[in-house]
Amino acid sequence: MYRKISRVLLYIFVLFLFVIAFLPFYLTLISSIKYQMQIYKTPWMPVPPYHFNNYADAFVKIIGPVVNSLIVTVISIVVAVVSSLMASYSFSRGEYPLHKFLYVIIIALLMVPGFALLVPQFVQFNRLGLSNTYIGQALPPATNSVALGVMLMTAFFNQIPRSLFESAEIDGAGEMTVLRRIVLPLSTPIVSSVAIMTGLATWNNYVWPLVITKGDTVKPAILAITSMAGNVNQGDGIKLAAYVIASLPVIVLFFFATKPFIEGITAGAVKG
Repeated sequence: MYRKISRVLLYIFVLFLFVIAFLPFYLTLISSIKYQMQIYKTPWMPVPPYHFNNYADAFVKIIGPVVNSLIVTVISIVVAVVSSLMASYSFSRGEYPLHKFLYVIIIALLMVPGFALLVPQFVQFNRLGLSNTYIGQALPPATNSVALGVMLMTAFFNQIPRSLFESAEIDGAGEMTVLRRIVLPLSTPIVSSVAIMTGLATWNNYVWPLVITKGDTVKPAILAITSMAGNVNQGDGIKLAAYVIASLPVIVLFFFATKPFIEGITAGAVKG
């Protein structure tokens, strides 16, 4: 009896958490098909007339910035994954002097707040001519993700049986061959996890693009939405429609990558 009551209470608690987590997206979704006065008068329920023209108007304005965000996010993911992969393989396999000390130094970067690097990064990137570029937007969030990526990947690589590496070495395989044919196929979950975390951090990054970009040429979606405005009747409806459109790539990524993400976090965060 006690076990059944506990299970029921657990289900109720999980349902409560689901409602709390989903409520903001629900309000955004139903408000995106309303005009301003409808949002004020009936914020909790969808009421006719439904103004789907908010989406048509928002799509025209947001599609360019969404493409910019996709380009920046892909660059950031590639840089973070490749850097983390190479460094983690080196730390896992290498026995060179100070390799443990270097590993600790990289992990210590997790404790450095991003705002402390904001001004030096801006000065450096401006001097390099990378302001208002895709590369300039992508590199800082990528490098911020490398420390966590190295920690997770190194722990994951340490779990791979050494006999696999020894067999490959006996067959004459070099380090890059071992990395490409043995490590990578076994490391899909953890690589996916690092890619997802980097992608989300880059896609949702607001402060750095605000500092490093100007004009509309390479402006990401998160900045374009904040400055978007419709007519007097639409009010915030068009902006909320743009939020929904801009969230679609992240939602698609979530549905396709949930399983490898969970597997990667579980495997990479626990050293066996």
